[in-house]
Order: sequence, then C-alpha cells, then structure tokens
Amino acid sequence: MTFVESIKTCLLQKYISVQGRASRSEYWWFALFSYVVNFVCSFLPLISIVVSLALIIPSITVAVRRCHDLGKTGWLILAPAAGIILGALIMCTAIYTQSESMLSSGSIILILGALGGVALSIYFIFPGTQGANKYGEGPYVFTEQKATVQA
Repeated sequence: MTFVESIKTCLLQKYISVQGRASRSEYWWFALFSYVVNFVCSFLPLISIVVSLALIIPSITVAVRRCHDLGKTGWLILAPAAGIILGALIMCTAIYTQSESMLSSGSIILILGALGGVALSIYFIFPGTQGANKYGEGPYVFTEQKATVQA
C-alpha cells in the first residue's frame, strides 16, 4: 500500500471501521502522515487542536485493525493508554495532596504505560498472520502475473 492509498483508506474508507485487518504499510504510512500533519499544525494552536481531534479516531481504528492483522484483539491498544492516563491522574492527585509516595507511584505507572506503547509499536513492525484469521482475510494481495511473449 502506498502513502496516498493509506491516507485515503484511513480517512475516507475506514475512518471509524475497526472491522478487518490493516497491513504494516497502511498503519505506518498513516502514522507518518499523522505525525507530520500534527507537527506542521503545532505552530497554529487552534488548528492543531482541531486536527489532532480529527486524527484520533482513524489513528485508533487503524491500530485496532493492525492488532487484528497480528491475530490479536484490538483491546490490546488500551493497556498503554490506560497506564499513561492512570499514571497522570495519580501524579496530578499527588501534586494536589503533596504526597511524594503517590507521586512516585504515579510516575512508575506512567513510565510503564509509555514503555507499553513502545512495546506495542515494536510489535506492529512484525508481519501479520498469513491468510485468513478470525478477523478476516489478510490485507496482503499477491497476484501472479503471467507474461506472454508475442512473436
């Protein structure tokens, strides 16, 4: 899948769809697109917020479909997010209550969530399952083209 095909698929065809599977190229091209667009828009605060919110849903859905391609449930992407959110909430509470032990606990949970996100990203590098799995047919389409020689 090319860069443009990936963007079209994620933004136009499967914006909210978690059904099916996403190839490595679909996931990584769309991740690159999201990072670049968010970086460019970061210089314009209001536009940055709108663009970030608009890209959250397709980013989540393509990650879920990528999990499906690996033969895993899409709920897997919630583990790192939950760790980061929980750690941040504990740290905010610790700052408010001035509790150093709570701040340490929140920091550890936040770091574990971030490490889980890194681990998930590394996992997304691996090829998906060959052929069909319980989430559908593979996104990889191989066609054998026979060459003919004309005299």
